[in-house]
Amino acid sequence: MVICETERLILRDFTRADIDKRIEWETVDREWLDWDAPWERENDLPVDEMVQGLEEFADMTAAKGPDDMRFGFQIDVKETGEYIGWISCYCIDDNYEYTDDDALFAFGIDIPPQSCRGKGYGYEAFKAAIEYLQSKGMKEIYTQTWSGNTRMIALAEKLGFREICRKKDYREVRGKKYDGLTFVYRGDGVSGP
Repeated sequence: MVICETERLILRDFTRADIDKRIEWETVDREWLDWDAPWERENDLPVDEMVQGLEEFADMTAAKGPDDMRFGFQIDVKETGEYIGWISCYCIDDNYEYTDDDALFAFGIDIPPQSCRGKGYGYEAFKAAIEYLQSKGMKEIYTQTWSGNTRMIALAEKLGFREICRKKDYREVRGKKYDGLTFVYRGDGVSGP
């Protein structure tokens, strides 16, 4: 189901037809993983477990009605129909740490094909997702990254996110320490603490 559209992109639900591409990105075309939480890569799941999890996610998404709130968005290029990435959600607590509880909603974006980066797709997709979330009543939207991911930092700032938490030397990536960063976007037009 299409959730929203921009001039060049479609944001839609995840389907079983997306599974093969996602598995390819997780197992073959993995450069994007150098930027999306690279400290988690030693915990890769076996492919059969990945497929099972993606099938369950597709089934859960398919069961949603048209008015149900969406917390994930697949990104397609309108002109070509190419599936190029996704925006996903996870929950964080008041200390900006991952939690299984519904607390604060943090969103991240991944565009694995290098040929699709630097074209404004990330900005366009994330902006559309923010507008969708605001239309559903979400007032605060969080995103997190690490100080070595300068493209994500620039994207967050361009969209109007403001840094609210910096954890010094919080992550180690390729043998070097980086700060953990949390940003907030507030629907009232005032971003920041």
